[in-house]
Amino acid sequence: MQVYVVEGDPLTLIDTGVRRDNARAALERAFEELGVELSDVRRVVLTHYHTDHMGQVATLREAGADVEVWVHEDDAEDVEFFSVEREERIETSNALFREHGAPRDLLERQAERIRREIHGVPPLAAPTRVDRPLRDGERIPFKDFELEVLHAPGHTAGHIVLAEEATGTLLTGDHLMGNAVPFTESFYLPGLPDPSDAIGRRPRFRGLPAYLASLRRLRGGSFRTILPAHGGILDRPARVIDEALLFYEVRVQRVERIVARIAAEHGDASAWDVWRELFPKLDPDTQMRTRMVMVIGALDVLEDEGRARPIRRGDGTIAFRPDARQRPLSSSR
Repeated sequence: MQVYVVEGDPLTLIDTGVRRDNARAALERAFEELGVELSDVRRVVLTHYHTDHMGQVATLREAGADVEVWVHEDDAEDVEFFSVEREERIETSNALFREHGAPRDLLERQAERIRREIHGVPPLAAPTRVDRPLRDGERIPFKDFELEVLHAPGHTAGHIVLAEEATGTLLTGDHLMGNAVPFTESFYLPGLPDPSDAIGRRPRFRGLPAYLASLRRLRGGSFRTILPAHGGILDRPARVIDEALLFYEVRVQRVERIVARIAAEHGDASAWDVWRELFPKLDPDTQMRTRMVMVIGALDVLEDEGRARPIRRGDGTIAFRPDARQRPLSSSR
């Protein structure tokens, strides 16, 4: 995990690391080399709410730092009311997976296992106050320069990247990394189903389409250096962006082929049908969740691009048919 210190006025951290003694010790050693202390930090800017990014905010405050926390408004509630169960989104994810065909008994086993695991160790973050909810296009001021906030949803709903125009530097959190492509989130939002949706789906944050749109927005920028949260410093931004787009383009194409193959035999394909064919050797009890979100995200992309059409089976499961040419319909499968 890479944490960035901005030595300008005010002394600012971009992300913080997890809430663990060894992480705190590493941060203290780095600060000693700079001739400052944890209590000197006056501002923390979080790229998003995950534990490895917000984990030490509470630690800083406990060390006496009079620190303001800035995070995008769409992630602010997750910071202020953080819990490991909230981060895992167990119940809302299970509802999403169930509607997309996953077996109820599998989801119940997973929920029990995840709760057992997360309550077996101290949490990697603690809830903490947000002082400044951020929005796209805002500027974070320092004495001699400023960082522009660019909303880059996908990995989380409120993920941001920070751009410094003069040097062409982009701090990307988990949006772009040197050693991985991030998973994206998908979860139900409050509110009633959209009356214009013929199959009556609940409103949902659709992370993969949002992530791809965020990447395409960055693709047009004149950035020269990427400072990610993982994977070193990157000096070929256009290539990194194109590789991330290609990573998901390949997976969307694979999902499209599988939907066509299953639908040719059975009439339609749910996300769970696709998952089982796409990952036949994986143990669903331990390996399903993030990959299921990817499958659902790929189906979202196919729907948005008019390459697949959602239907609702008689048992309530959402499924898809290829080559959509009309509005979604209901099905009695």
